[in-house]
Amino acid sequence: MKLKINGEIKRIENSNEVLFLEGLIKYLDYQPQLVVVELNGIIISPQNWITSKIKDGDSLEIVTIVGGGSYS
Repeated sequence: MKLKINGEIKRIENSNEVLFLEGLIKYLDYQPQLVVVELNGIIISPQNWITSKIKDGDSLEIVTIVGGGSYS
């Protein structure tokens, strides 16, 4: 399966099984509680990752939340 992830084409081997967003996030080794995911232009709520099917050709933007700031 070919996916566009953060602007890069990536090939995901999934043995022809149905792939859900939750599994893809784990497969890509992201920390689920620290990312926001946009699938084909729509932000997907983490509660819906388990039911959001990933298809060949889908486009994802995965943004990692990073804490920090500056002290004055």
